[in-house]
Amino acid sequence: MTVPLDTVNDIRSTEAAGRPGFKIARALHLSRNTVAKYADIEDMTPAATIPQRRARPTLE
Repeated sequence: MTVPLDTVNDIRSTEAAGRPGFKIARALHLSRNTVAKYADIEDMTPAATIPQRRARPTLE
């Protein structure tokens, strides 16, 4: 199950405020495991892609 980014932000901010995971799970109608999973993620920014050089065409 994919959790919307708004919900993930709610989980992280509420957990940072000190609210227990089971109460967050109950309020957001999620499982405790889902809340724990997203609360433990430190950085959610996607990794930057490294541009690949194109191969030069060979003249035959």
